[in-house]
Amino acid sequence: MNKVAEFAGQALDVLWHNPLRSLLTTLGLIIGVGSVIAILAVGDSTTKSVLNILSPYSLASAFVFPKQQQPDPLLAQIRYDDADRVRRAVPDAKDVLPIMSLPMETRVNHQDKTVRVITAGAGQGTDTTPLAEGRLFNAQDLSAHRRVAILSAQARHELLGDDGSAVGRFVRLNGSDFEVVGVQAPPINGGLLGSGTTGLITVTVPYTLIPQLGYTYVYGLTIVAQDSNSVVQVANEAIAALKKIHGARAQYEERDIKQLNEGIERVFGILTGVVGVVAGISLIVGGVGIMNIMLVSVTERTREIGIRKAIGATRGDIILQFFVEALLLCLVGGILGLIIGVGLAEIVIHLWIKQLTPNVVSFGWGQIIAVALIFSAGVGVLFGTYPAVRASYLNPIEALRYE
Repeated sequence: MNKVAEFAGQALDVLWHNPLRSLLTTLGLIIGVGSVIAILAVGDSTTKSVLNILSPYSLASAFVFPKQQQPDPLLAQIRYDDADRVRRAVPDAKDVLPIMSLPMETRVNHQDKTVRVITAGAGQGTDTTPLAEGRLFNAQDLSAHRRVAILSAQARHELLGDDGSAVGRFVRLNGSDFEVVGVQAPPINGGLLGSGTTGLITVTVPYTLIPQLGYTYVYGLTIVAQDSNSVVQVANEAIAALKKIHGARAQYEERDIKQLNEGIERVFGILTGVVGVVAGISLIVGGVGIMNIMLVSVTERTREIGIRKAIGATRGDIILQFFVEALLLCLVGGILGLIIGVGLAEIVIHLWIKQLTPNVVSFGWGQIIAVALIFSAGVGVLFGTYPAVRASYLNPIEALRYE
């Protein structure tokens, strides 16, 4: 351990007195590690965050909607009242809910604003974000066609301001007043790659208001089965019911939550793998650069090696000296790559992912540090061994003669 500490001190001294060469040597490694960290962090956070959106829906839920490519798209359009017809035709369905998302206009401080209005049923919110105040919709809201709304944190800020309670106040959408019954919790920005809520101005209203909002057609239907084992069967029965309503030429497809989860994981897995290969190539290039500079260092310090061997240094001592230097060089590059990778991931998450998903699930600090250290140490071991072994085989007599 004393020798390792001694050689580490010598290696740090070399790095300190040659900062530019050390930086250029580790540049490839910095880019490689930074890329790997950013890819893993963004990929993992994106996958978990998108899956988090689907988590409010039970594994017993499926979505049914018209196929994009079909003989007569207009024929297959789903009407709002189709939900009741399918509910009656499929007794095994626990519930059938129409799905709608639409832009609506409001006016705040003499300025027109566009808000995204989505529909939900009893006990449903816009996503997994908890409520800061108020409640979710109940059965009475739906049956009485009450004009009630749940605001996202951003919608509350933009439409009502931040003073006092929003519950019981009204927001005007397309000329109609809606009473606020709930407000989502504000975004949490408490740490690196931490959680946050969407910046979109989102207002959720009961799905039973769709006809009153002037819409006859909906995007699709949410089919809720009794359990996850029967969800595919119930969804297919719902499709059969829609075909009876709209005709055999109407084409529909279903996507259950399990399929969506698996599809999302598969897509992000492929993307992460492809970009990871590119980052891996950067690591190899960085490792070759480090091996090259270590070979140059061995040549520059040939006389020093000869002197050390002449006064009793063993081959193991020489190997350890240059191995520690290469490893330390890689760890420094890995730390710099870690900082850059986390910075890139933070930028991407704030500029992109938080605009797409309600909640951003963090990529853990422990995983980030472990990946950076493992990759850096691996490059150091792989590309630092040959220069160290080569230095140990130098003939001390020839080394002392080297000019």
